[in-house]
Amino acid sequence: MRKVLAFSIVFVFIFTQSVLAQWGGKDQGPKLHGTFKPVVGAWAEYQMKGGGPEQSKMKVAIVGKEGSSYWYESVTDGQGGRSVMKMLVSSDPNDTRGVTRMIMKHGNEQAMEMPVMKSGKQPPKTAEAKGKIIDKGMETVTVPAGTFRAQHMQYVYEKEVVDSWISDKVPPYSMVKSSAKDFEMVLTGYGTGAKTLITETPKKFEMPKMPAGMPKGMMPPGMGAPGGE
Repeated sequence: MRKVLAFSIVFVFIFTQSVLAQWGGKDQGPKLHGTFKPVVGAWAEYQMKGGGPEQSKMKVAIVGKEGSSYWYESVTDGQGGRSVMKMLVSSDPNDTRGVTRMIMKHGNEQAMEMPVMKSGKQPPKTAEAKGKIIDKGMETVTVPAGTFRAQHMQYVYEKEVVDSWISDKVPPYSMVKSSAKDFEMVLTGYGTGAKTLITETPKKFEMPKMPAGMPKGMMPPGMGAPGGE
């Protein structure tokens, strides 16, 4: 079970710099891979540092529940300001098949509800499936959030080496620390009582209309001329 958990989270240093593939861009929020254990109100906050002097913060939380689904919210603070992504999920937020609603907010802009695209296909396999996982046993690791007895898992793939420390005491993803050559992510706090940062009614996303008379070849795929079929 420990190896299954580590297999999911050991590439967290890559995913913390990415977003859900269907949206692209930098401002929708990073992805955390791990064993998803939703508990309403649970939150964990991390500090991330890459190869340069810049640092950013990320907070993940479970901020509500509707039926059997949970509202999962990630907040990133960096040079570009604050971005919030809130999703109603029936399973791990990284599996887009379980996402039924998605709301995004950047800075002081009004929150926007995005359309959820369903493909019904399995998510593509990542490079982590090609590497080797080494269980280095239980260790004591100290981060800004405190000292933990955590499972140390090391992932090796070609020249990449990633060390991760995981603990079930830190929901919703169990991550305490992850480090690689040019990246470090450490837990700065965790707890309960999380509330959503998106309090206004979000506006619906609308595809911009193309000018009348524009040739179809200049329009995005799937879009026709205004008023056309």
